[in-house]
Amino acid sequence: MSNLKASLLAAVVFLVVGYGQAVAQDLQARCIVVDSDAGLDDMRAIAALVSTGQIAAIVVTEGIARTEQGAGAIEELLKRGGISLPVVPGRSPSLARTHEEQPNLAAWRANAERLDGLLPEPVKPTNSVPDDISAKLVELTRHCRHVSLIVIGPWTNFMFYGPLLLEKIDRVIVQGRPDPDEIEGEPSGFNCTYDLESCLAAFDMLAGRRLRRDRRLKAVWVDIPHSPEGCGMAEPGVAPTGERVFAFSPTVSWYADLQSAGGMGPVIADLLKANPDGWSKTSLWDDLTVLYVRRPDLFKTGGGHLEPCIPAETARKLLARYMGGN
Repeated sequence: MSNLKASLLAAVVFLVVGYGQAVAQDLQARCIVVDSDAGLDDMRAIAALVSTGQIAAIVVTEGIARTEQGAGAIEELLKRGGISLPVVPGRSPSLARTHEEQPNLAAWRANAERLDGLLPEPVKPTNSVPDDISAKLVELTRHCRHVSLIVIGPWTNFMFYGPLLLEKIDRVIVQGRPDPDEIEGEPSGFNCTYDLESCLAAFDMLAGRRLRRDRRLKAVWVDIPHSPEGCGMAEPGVAPTGERVFAFSPTVSWYADLQSAGGMGPVIADLLKANPDGWSKTSLWDDLTVLYVRRPDLFKTGGGHLEPCIPAETARKLLARYMGGN
């Protein structure tokens, strides 16, 4: 009988250890690369991803913030939460590129680069812009079998690292929506129009990436609801009269949830408290992109993009939990 018990115990230990190793291998196999322009919603999105333990690299592409100043801000944000991750400043786009002027960009940039006023001045990042950003990304993802690419900024740097990383990329999740809002619509929005040539070339590159014989890699677009009806109890981003509404926005009440969440939660709470004007008239744009990564079951198709089908308050509470380390 004792031999039988010993055999059963050994079998249980073998299964538990084997399961743990399988989970560890799966986590190692799946990596996340975030391509961000270091806006305030990018900061919150990254904070909600940290607890996955899967971020292999954060590329900072010029957009809302400049590359080195944005990289310094993200490093400072993570440091305040006791986190160290590879943050790679990328190249800036060509000054001759086709782009749309943004009248509010100077104010957005100042808020982002100074962490909404928590920093008196922008700070320098640990690393300068690498001579070869593609080689740097290959190095940082060398242990990854599959890469989920989360694009919450312009596409400038994807055009450098994309060709070498594309064989590992099997998911591309993008903040925004095609325009017109249809399955085959053209990409639009700030992240595309800040460097239009790179954006359009990136989607041509993705269209040529064959995953299997019957499937090609396509970007998944995530955004706030864009119809008066919304879905479920979700707040629409368009009023019945047709004007834009800042649905799924940060709120003052969210501060308390974040403050008590632990992990990166209090850091984001400090960010909100420092300058409420910095997130007024905004939505949880990049936050919802990361919420989709973690809970795709909460979203449904809204034309050419995916929309949350939960109340905004539920989304905020989930994000606070993830920032807290759950």
